[in-house]
Amino acid sequence: MALVGLETQVLDLDGKLVVAGFNDAHIHFLSGSMGFTQVELSGAETLDAALASTLKFIAENPERDWITGRGWQYTFFESGLPDHQSMKVLDIARPILIRAYDGHSAYANPKALKLTGIDENTVFSGFGELVKDKNGKLTGALKESAAGLVWDLVPEDTFEDQLDGLRKGLEYAASLGITSVQNASGSENDLRLFQKLYEDGEFTLRYAAAFSISEQTSPSQIEHFVFLKDSVGTANPWIRADAIKFMIDGVIEGHTAAMLEPYSDLPSTDPLALGQLNFSIDRYRDLVKTLDAKGFRLFTHTIGDRGVREVLNAYEKAMLENDSKGKRHRVERIETINPADIPRFAKTDILPSMQSIHAEPGTTTVWSKAMGEEQLPYSFAWRSLLDADAQLVFSSDWPACTSLNPIRGIHDAVNRRNPFGYPVGGWIPQERISIFEAMKAYTSMGAYSSYEEARKGLLKVGYLADIVILSKDLFTIEPMEIHRVLVEMTLVDGKIVYSKN
Repeated sequence: MALVGLETQVLDLDGKLVVAGFNDAHIHFLSGSMGFTQVELSGAETLDAALASTLKFIAENPERDWITGRGWQYTFFESGLPDHQSMKVLDIARPILIRAYDGHSAYANPKALKLTGIDENTVFSGFGELVKDKNGKLTGALKESAAGLVWDLVPEDTFEDQLDGLRKGLEYAASLGITSVQNASGSENDLRLFQKLYEDGEFTLRYAAAFSISEQTSPSQIEHFVFLKDSVGTANPWIRADAIKFMIDGVIEGHTAAMLEPYSDLPSTDPLALGQLNFSIDRYRDLVKTLDAKGFRLFTHTIGDRGVREVLNAYEKAMLENDSKGKRHRVERIETINPADIPRFAKTDILPSMQSIHAEPGTTTVWSKAMGEEQLPYSFAWRSLLDADAQLVFSSDWPACTSLNPIRGIHDAVNRRNPFGYPVGGWIPQERISIFEAMKAYTSMGAYSSYEEARKGLLKVGYLADIVILSKDLFTIEPMEIHRVLVEMTLVDGKIVYSKN
């Protein structure tokens, strides 16, 4: 293989597979990168292992006033959520706040709750829940925005701390063959951090910003996002800032995803029986129409089938009223969908942006219990969406996932079985997809989603030289061996940014 430049370097790859660089189209890169300086539990397979890792981190960091981190699994706990009894070893003199792997729930130890002034008499009426036991006592579990009651007390990282964290994140992403990322939330600060690294010549991937929008976002804030979008432009192949991120519901495990039918493991009278919406529908639709008209690509997190329907309704209404077509707006996550809504994606070029790693069997037991047997068939419905001509985009949602590795995500998409073989035959196997379809979703479709399909996402003359060399040929090996494939080398813009040897 020859790389064209001032000096041509010839690499003998000895038959290894060469593919276009992976494009992680839904990621929270700053928070993922900062995880390298916090408790990191994504590799823990049991509660005991997670607690041991946390205690080790506490012992090794005696100077830290707060212990923060992420990564516990809902499957660690019988109820699906931690409580003070199961986390008893963390009842120490230092405050602790550790989020679930998906970031939608958290555990705060007694010291952290005491510092906030939260007690059994505290009433939380926002999006989420301050979880209490049957006696009205705090369990330490916090759902969605309720975690902010504690998180607001955690000291903020400095700009320099964040730059250091991002440098670690860039190295990690390069080792996994990731050459482009699209942030799925963020602020102007995130953009400035990446601009600083780019200006200093420390960039090893291409970055697209998305600005987070809430129900309280003001017209002046929107105009500032327009200014940032226009000032960055789209000519620079390294940085763009033309996307907006909404989050209108939560997650299945916490019963905060908005559903058309009640959760199977809650009584119909429970306040969360149908989940929650994080926006009033009228306000959401107004914002969608405004931001569509201002030229933004729109991302909306929604996991429940009602949430998916509301997003599609809002996108279609805005594009009709604005006479705008082909905006490539995206619906993020889509962990469950009503079959009547599947054909709507292709009809309007709305993109299903999904994370195959979230469907890895072994992490789905609490999820499946909440859904119930009747609602399971259209869970993570990749095959159904592709068969309806939808343009499927894949990503990790890092750090809200068990692994950033695209190879792991591809393994799950093709097999619907985790690397350890569970379950035999696959979890909802009718929604498996081919290796070609999974690779396309992780490469060229990410480029398509950001209007960059004419310059990246393929190995083609005239395209950006973002290239990954893999240890084995994904297209010919036994499918259950996919997860064993390693990245041997990553090149961005024709330059080697990672080499295994």
